[in-house]
Amino acid sequence: MDSYYLAISLYRRRKYDECIEMCNTLLKNNSFHKGPWELKMRSMTNRVYVDDIEADDGIVENDPFDTNQLATAARAGTSLRTATSLDLKNGASTSRPRTSAGRPLTGMARPGTISQRPGSSMKSRTALGTGSRSGSAKNIRLGSASMFQLGDPTGSLFQSSQLNPAKFVEKDSVSKQLFQFLYYHEGDVKKALSLCETIIEHKKKGSSLMWWYVQRGRCYLALGKPRDAEPHLKVALAQFPQHPDTALLLSRVYVKIDQPLAALKILSDCLEKLPNDVSLFTQQGRIFELMNNLQASARMYRHIAQLEPINTEALSCIAVHHFYGNQPEMALMYYRRILSMGAHSCELYCNLGLCCLYGGQLDLVLPCFQRALRNAITAEQRADVWYNLSFVAMTSGDFNLAKRCLRLCISSDGSHGAALNNLAVLAIKSGQRDKAHSYFLAAKNVLADSDEVKHNLNLFDKNTGQN
Repeated sequence: MDSYYLAISLYRRRKYDECIEMCNTLLKNNSFHKGPWELKMRSMTNRVYVDDIEADDGIVENDPFDTNQLATAARAGTSLRTATSLDLKNGASTSRPRTSAGRPLTGMARPGTISQRPGSSMKSRTALGTGSRSGSAKNIRLGSASMFQLGDPTGSLFQSSQLNPAKFVEKDSVSKQLFQFLYYHEGDVKKALSLCETIIEHKKKGSSLMWWYVQRGRCYLALGKPRDAEPHLKVALAQFPQHPDTALLLSRVYVKIDQPLAALKILSDCLEKLPNDVSLFTQQGRIFELMNNLQASARMYRHIAQLEPINTEALSCIAVHHFYGNQPEMALMYYRRILSMGAHSCELYCNLGLCCLYGGQLDLVLPCFQRALRNAITAEQRADVWYNLSFVAMTSGDFNLAKRCLRLCISSDGSHGAALNNLAVLAIKSGQRDKAHSYFLAAKNVLADSDEVKHNLNLFDKNTGQN
């Protein structure tokens, strides 16, 4: 087989490292062969490509030098900063632990939903999620090659700082691949933005510019300028209103500038043209979670599960909703469905163990936690498992075992504020007031904003002063 066609075959089979090596061999023989040059660029890009449409959730923090400040007194239900739960009847929203931003935990580990351990003394929590999504492309700095110089065709492809974007205006097949290379592989968002601006300025008109307007908005988002990204994404959406990626990016813009209702309106309009697009429904469910409208979010995820029964995010979010809605049997059903799909993780087995505990299937609790400990990779995962195991011991009335579990939790993660708080409560029960006070102070240092830790410490100081 010809070497170039072999390289193309390796690329189609996603064997990018072997394809790059084959392209290097071809470029050594002929440095001016454009085919291997472009193929190598595509392979290097796809090797590190991440879908950044869902990255960097959350609103932009206030900048004292920004002239476009967000409203500080938004109407109720129209802002993510002042979001309050709309469902207080079944207690699900009040009992669910919160993230560092104050929002209830979701079923997926996503950007913007990094958990802050609740300072709960007698409440267990499910581990965070059954999957994760990676971060923004602007943080990618992999140290592989960067368009080749004639002296070393197997080395760096070219230095982005010396790139002249005007040379690629009329080369559509190369310019798009070049943008992706600069954005995803090199992480040079400013140079990628310069390429977009140059091409848009030269071409002015044409439906082909829709793609470049989207990428221009993407670059502004990566640079933390959502208001600059908004007009370009609107132009792209007007040219091609049936493209879901444009609607998702524009909804991210409105989420970042704290306009969730505008984001939902964009997604609803796009759903009228694409009525069964799962990605649009998923984004709506996430925005409802950000707004603490947990009932609407759960309805959205149930609809996603009907359209796509193997959607892990929808199943896990529904399970979390049922668990904190005092329906552990329903949550167990969804977690078992995820388990039957081949997912094996520490978080999943920990969630299964908690559902079995509160669902009355006590014979399955310890085996689930044993599997969770075997699958625990990081110290934080082991700490979460031991923390939840302490509730199993408390449920059985074995407080000595609960103390041992909490100490193992602290040994895995010394900054586990909830475990420190619970150790203080158990120390009070055993009459060790000095030790309880030190545990409360340590928990307060870790969870300075926890109302429960403050309440426990004030109550402890009050009772100690009376004695």
